[in-house]
Amino acid sequence: MKRFFVLSIVLCCVVVAMAQLRLPAFFGNHMVLQRDMPVKVWGEAAPGKRVTVELAGKKASTKADKTGHWSVSLPALQAGGPYTMVVKSGKECIAFEDVLMGEVWLCSGQSNMEWRLRDVRNADQEVAEANYPMMRSFNVAQAMEYLPQNDLKGMWQVCSSATAHDFSAVGYFFARNVHVETGVPVGFINSSWGGTDIETWMSLESISRFPQYNEQLSLLQSDGIEAFVANSQEQYRAFEQALREDVGEKEQWYLPTMDRSGWPTHKAPLEWCNDELGSLDGVVWMTYKFTLPQELLGKDAILSLACVDDSDKTWINGTFIGETHGYNVVRTYIVPAEVLAQENEIVVKVTDGGSGGGIWGNASDLYIMIDGRRISLCGEWSYQVSVSNAEYNFTHVGPNSFPSLLFNGMIHPMIGLSMRGVIWYQGCNNTNRANQYYDLFPAMINDWRARWGYEFPFYWVQLANFMQPVETPVESDWARLRDAQTATLSLPHTGQAVIIDLGEAHDIHPRNKQDVGARLARHALHNDYGMEHIYHLSPMCKQVTQENNKLIVTFDNVAEGLEVSGRYGYLCGFAVAGEDGVFHYAKALLIDKDKVAVWCDEVEKPLKVRYAWADNPDDANLYNSEGLATTPFEAEIVK
Repeated sequence: MKRFFVLSIVLCCVVVAMAQLRLPAFFGNHMVLQRDMPVKVWGEAAPGKRVTVELAGKKASTKADKTGHWSVSLPALQAGGPYTMVVKSGKECIAFEDVLMGEVWLCSGQSNMEWRLRDVRNADQEVAEANYPMMRSFNVAQAMEYLPQNDLKGMWQVCSSATAHDFSAVGYFFARNVHVETGVPVGFINSSWGGTDIETWMSLESISRFPQYNEQLSLLQSDGIEAFVANSQEQYRAFEQALREDVGEKEQWYLPTMDRSGWPTHKAPLEWCNDELGSLDGVVWMTYKFTLPQELLGKDAILSLACVDDSDKTWINGTFIGETHGYNVVRTYIVPAEVLAQENEIVVKVTDGGSGGGIWGNASDLYIMIDGRRISLCGEWSYQVSVSNAEYNFTHVGPNSFPSLLFNGMIHPMIGLSMRGVIWYQGCNNTNRANQYYDLFPAMINDWRARWGYEFPFYWVQLANFMQPVETPVESDWARLRDAQTATLSLPHTGQAVIIDLGEAHDIHPRNKQDVGARLARHALHNDYGMEHIYHLSPMCKQVTQENNKLIVTFDNVAEGLEVSGRYGYLCGFAVAGEDGVFHYAKALLIDKDKVAVWCDEVEKPLKVRYAWADNPDDANLYNSEGLATTPFEAEIVK
């Protein structure tokens, strides 16, 4: 019996080794193919061998070229299925079952597109109700490549409560809206990676138009790239050793006797964002002092640390409390009564392996609780860096190390696949150089469309409100990047979902992905599926004129008229500047269905106006009658 088993494996391996008929991974069981467009199918076979593809009674044949590549195009098919696609070449035959014709959308970007359905608001209910057999998802396996690839990894999954937890949440809610409204099958391909720059999603050809990347591109295309990577790996190993042998633990920085008088401060919960910590990977020790009322002493406590990116080790008054790994896990620890005193100090060793970092999440999750009474731990925490990537001469080979790495591995293999369009959620990683986004974003869209050979719809999510609101107007990289996104609407067949009202101050990943997907879907339903009754546009500044000491802002896209949200009807979020260019918060009044008057007693002759121009414009409350938030803007008077 054992001899037969071995022989069976050998024979099976011979068959596999001899097989030359292959297709990219996104051709598979349960796939959705684009309806009403030619169905392009391609792959590899023995050179010179004839290949035949048959689907829903349609058939196409060709011969593989001398390199073994082949491609056919079947006539357009209407929505329907399920079908079986059969691909034959000589004696080889591949059959794909449960194939649907419907709508195909590519979903791409960084972590807010990658964010899974299991982590959204009301996740348990959403997952339990996610039973849509005519919806399918394909999660592209994350892959960095120096050269454009012809295939990727992943598989199609039928949408059910057993599978949907791992779907892109924005992709799911977008697809669900399209599916429910149109009644046709929908397939969405999730090709995203958290913490990524737009440059890594652009092709080498498109990024080479920008001189600031010449040095990186020269290295990437040179013979020295292997030596560079090898040196970086050696330096990275030294960095990893420093992490393992952290000086903070060696010197017992967690003890109350540690002198922390010169330590700087950073707010918590809030992802690291200042000049020193914003680009840091490594180890940072964070500490916070709190006082307990006398009546709470002598009782066990529950410590909640919100989330820590990526891992923590935690002490109170020098006693080790616990440790957890996972950037999006809310930490809770039991603190024995004997550890606590009236005056206490919590020390958290934060280890960050890449992108982001710190104690972050909801303020309501950062506390210590005794006998049902919560004491907030939010505020200014002192910190000290013990290990920093800046001390080591390495370029961590991640998706942002060089332009085009994710385009090569996660976009290029799909070029030619017929699809309706793209939805995109990215930009957070580019806020520190937001001015470049005005050129990079449209360049990427134009390049993708050129490679597919048609001007497919491209819809994106504008950055949500994030971080602490400010008391006086200041310059904002987040506002500038939002403006760059808005400027890209000059390209045809584009649309933007404005979500400055859906964000969370302490969490760069707002949990309300339902409304994000719904606002994106409005664009597709109106523009691509002929549902003109579905309003899809956010109000936008059309013109600014001056009347005495006031500015009159006229808006487009007001539907039945502008509306002010809030209990008292006060209009907020506006600021004006005079000749000195200094902005002051302003008063504003809705004076017509499409007009707002704006003025400020401190600015005698206003010349410029801004609306929702901040990292977190949490008070912006101007909407149209369809409930769509007004697009942030910066504008000058018409002279």
